[in-house]
Amino acid sequence: MLNFRLEQRLSKIVTHFILAVASVVIIFPFFWMISTSLKPDAEILRIPPTLLPMQWNRGFYQELLQDTVFLRYFLNSLIVAATGTVISTFNSLIAGFIFAKFRFRGRNVLFFLILVTIMVPFQCYMIPLYVLAVRISLVDTYAGLIFPIIVSSFGIFFMRQNIQTIPDSLLEAAKIDGAGVWATFFRIITPLSVSAIVILAIFQFMTAWGDFIWPLVITNSRKMFVLELGLSRFIGEFSVDYGMIMTGATLAILPVLVVFLVFRRYVIEGMTLSGIKG
Repeated sequence: MLNFRLEQRLSKIVTHFILAVASVVIIFPFFWMISTSLKPDAEILRIPPTLLPMQWNRGFYQELLQDTVFLRYFLNSLIVAATGTVISTFNSLIAGFIFAKFRFRGRNVLFFLILVTIMVPFQCYMIPLYVLAVRISLVDTYAGLIFPIIVSSFGIFFMRQNIQTIPDSLLEAAKIDGAGVWATFFRIITPLSVSAIVILAIFQFMTAWGDFIWPLVITNSRKMFVLELGLSRFIGEFSVDYGMIMTGATLAILPVLVVFLVFRRYVIEGMTLSGIKG
């Protein structure tokens, strides 16, 4: 009995140690980014490097927050991420409702094809998508930036799994009371799917906010650059402004961090509701 308890305690110690090391490995790049953004130029390039700033410098933040070009990039990212998240989440909710509660010929085949697309990397269909965007005049526009994220295969799967957990008896009762499809959707499905909607919206916002490849392809002018592209202007032909890049990256993660902290209680709840039933 004593040996069993000792093994349990030792197992917990080893587990916590591994988790602590993993946490440090994950957090350290963010710590280094913030620390570098608060160092003067001379200290950033100092060898050996310093972990914390020897001389605190807020000049990079003041310069960026007064830079109208940087603020334009920030606004572009906010417009694209917020609009794309709303449209994609709503589309996923509707499609998930259809696949979960409607019976029609070819439903399983169509849903299987949607699942297959989840495993296809974006780079594989980026060129055909760009050709389509050119033909419908979406190049260098907000609509073009939002275009690839208005439909999410993962979002459809996620919402379908959640909506399947809603009892059919509720929908049948609503139908008996005279509720139509849209009334059922807005009064029953949507309120009961709030947790899943929020968690999907968080993931969609994070994905859209951090996108780099598609904005690089679809934009021609700097005025349409998103924040991820805008940071590249601090990289010159012969030099790199590490202080400004780290400061811009620090400011770039703030919206995602705020969204996650505000809705973090939905993360575990939404994940629990998503993938239990098939």
